Amino acid sequence: MSDFDVSYAVYGGLHDGNQKIVYAFDVASVLSSVLNAPGATGIVQCGNKIFGDPLLDYQKHFGALVNNRYFACEEGQTIDFYHGGGAPASGQAGTSSNLVVKFAVYGALDEGDESFAQAFDVTARLQAIVNAIGGVVACDNASFGDPSVENKKHFAAVVNRGGTDFYFACEEGQAIDFANAWVVNQ
Repeated sequence: MSDFDVSYAVYGGLHDGNQKIVYAFDVASVLSSVLNAPGATGIVQCGNKIFGDPLLDYQKHFGALVNNRYFACEEGQTIDFYHGGGAPASGQAGTSSNLVVKFAVYGALDEGDESFAQAFDVTARLQAIVNAIGGVVACDNASFGDPSVENKKHFAAVVNRGGTDFYFACEEGQAIDFANAWVVNQ
């Protein structure tokens, strides 16, 4: 019996900060294998060594939904999946005819502490923004609130566009064009 149920996990970033060029991997199966391996501790360093490198020479970002808790961090940080994480938000997301947000998280590790993951489930909020203004969304505190005051936040999402799931990741302050971005997913 597994201790960890990984619903979604995304690792990647924007090429040169460009909202229209996204490199991100679906790393849910890799994370599940690591977390549920014999002798695993539930503590994982989120980086290229485990997930591969979707974007050479650029900072990557990670987000996941594990055991119904939301986690987010930057490349190279370590998360203790037994502690912290944000709870799902209440309410339903609603849908747009072209874009359906399946998962979205925004957060950080408080002062980089692996046991203090602070993240918001922003699935419904992202869907509402996309429905209201279209595909370009600023991934910042104004859009999603501030789950981890005074820490740089990280964003990850799975968005269905025209029947296909696409994976997105970036850091606080960057924008993503969910409707038109050229997306490289593994």
